[in-house]
Amino acid sequence: MNRIVTMLSNRNFVFLAALVCGLAFGQAAVYTKPLVVPALALVMMLATLSISGEVFRHPRMLVRPALIGLTLSYVVQGGLILLLAWWLVPEPAYFQGLVVLAAVPPAVVVMPLAVVLDGDPEYALISMSGAYVGGLFLIPLVFLAFFGPGQLFRHELFLIVLSLIAGPMAVSRLLLWRNWQRPFVRFRGGLTNWGFFVAVYTIIGLNREVFLRDPLEILPLILVALISTLVLGEALLLIMRWQGIELRRANTLMMLGSMKNYGLASGLCLVLFGSAAAVPTTVCTIIFVPYLVWLNWRLRVREPA
Repeated sequence: MNRIVTMLSNRNFVFLAALVCGLAFGQAAVYTKPLVVPALALVMMLATLSISGEVFRHPRMLVRPALIGLTLSYVVQGGLILLLAWWLVPEPAYFQGLVVLAAVPPAVVVMPLAVVLDGDPEYALISMSGAYVGGLFLIPLVFLAFFGPGQLFRHELFLIVLSLIAGPMAVSRLLLWRNWQRPFVRFRGGLTNWGFFVAVYTIIGLNREVFLRDPLEILPLILVALISTLVLGEALLLIMRWQGIELRRANTLMMLGSMKNYGLASGLCLVLFGSAAAVPTTVCTIIFVPYLVWLNWRLRVREPA
């Protein structure tokens, strides 16, 4: 029994189970679709409980990490995604999905990974805060530039962005202020893992037919996903270590620059453009699962600092 409980709480098992279940038994994803945004909001809230409000008491110390978070997520990874989309993806709906992906901030999993994979969680929170606050302005600007004002002023855009950025941050600050965080911290690992299960399973399940019907059609999307995550992440880590950046900080920056919020991107695609536009974010989610497994091994067997 203990072995089963341990397996069900293992992050790698949960992510791989979501991938397999989404492809094999994805029919139920239509019923779990309404749970995606609440599940991702819960994960974001749990992640930000790791850091107390003390880190925000010195505003001048926050500017540089926040700008670095913005640069890595939007200029480096977002720019690479747009370049690869222009070069490799002729399908208009798929291009739309990749534009949305380039516009969203880093994945919420960066925070829990910074805690468990020997990163720098305080730096991760500050950098992600900068990227998410910037996202409140940059997502509409990217939509305006690529899709015109028609998509910019849809209320669904602002509701999803606010529910996955401002809401979870505000709730976590309230819980810490009132000292109500202990029950959530106690079960944070399991809640985080299974929150991601719901999101990953649903995103994959809703588009499983594309993968089962014609895998060659999504080959360019697989290349985009691999280059913008695994290849980019390893390149960033090598560059930062070459620059002499301390390993914990380098791990965090690498994750910030190679992980997008695929749940947020998929939600925006599904609501604003339809299921076809969500195919690229689904492919990236599938590639992201083994990438997380790789990082879990890579950062635990790293060379000494």
